[in-house]
Amino acid sequence: MTDYGQTFKELRVAKGISLTAAAKNVVSKSFLSRFERGQSKIVFDKLYHLLLNINVSIEEFVYIHNNRNNCYQPFHYEDTKDYADAQSIAYSNQLKNYYYHKWLVNRTEYNYVNFLKEKAILAKHQAANVDSEEKFFLYNYLFEKETWTHYEIRLYMSIIDLFSPDQTFYLTQQMLKNGSEMIDVNWNHQADFLYIILKTAFIMAFQSKTAELVQLIEQAEHAIHNEQYLYEKNVLHFIKGLLNYLKGNPQAAEEKVKESLTVFRVLHSPQLVKLYENYWHEFLDELGENCPTTES
Repeated sequence: MTDYGQTFKELRVAKGISLTAAAKNVVSKSFLSRFERGQSKIVFDKLYHLLLNINVSIEEFVYIHNNRNNCYQPFHYEDTKDYADAQSIAYSNQLKNYYYHKWLVNRTEYNYVNFLKEKAILAKHQAANVDSEEKFFLYNYLFEKETWTHYEIRLYMSIIDLFSPDQTFYLTQQMLKNGSEMIDVNWNHQADFLYIILKTAFIMAFQSKTAELVQLIEQAEHAIHNEQYLYEKNVLHFIKGLLNYLKGNPQAAEEKVKESLTVFRVLHSPQLVKLYENYWHEFLDELGENCPTTES
């Protein structure tokens, strides 16, 4: 595994993690330095725990290594799971308390960020409050990352609602720029990218930011290259309807919205029909317009 050393070093340096911190409780600093220079071999178990220290999964690491060395291998694609739901409140509260205690003990950034992440999840359910100073810290933490791995992407998914529309757009562009190697790792990572792009697109639509919305739609189309993305494609079709409306074509907008709702009905997803009907009504309310019918 000596050929993995350079890839590990590049990720460690890009994430701003020192040799000492990366090696902690796994190997010595000098051993890690030799491994990164290709001078020492390492067993899988040690590599696994080193990757935990820099917040990179084995799957991501192998993919990035293979991609940079022009050798590829298939990955297992899993169904995407939503990142936060009502059932996660108790668990998030436990994690929040756990990471807060860990942070009080060692004052490491990793524990503080995870504490704030769980706090943000709870805030979605009105079970906590993230203050302006904490939001500022999280925004800078992500904006300054030169490499976004699965950790940063999942973090952003859970805290995206904390930021202003402009901040959300800038961070999404940072993710696309600095996390582009993650998009083909597996289905989960692709879906995470799409969730963030589509979520940001909704925000831009509600703010009538047409230029940003056009850019996000193009980025979503580029990211959707799997035939199984029916839900995401349908959501994108709905968002294109919002763009039509902003561009002064309400008839085309209503047609796209109706088509999207019809797909959700065909899929026997009444909750999604209700959700996107509400989005359509809220969008028009935001613009001060009367709501056309969307019945099929």
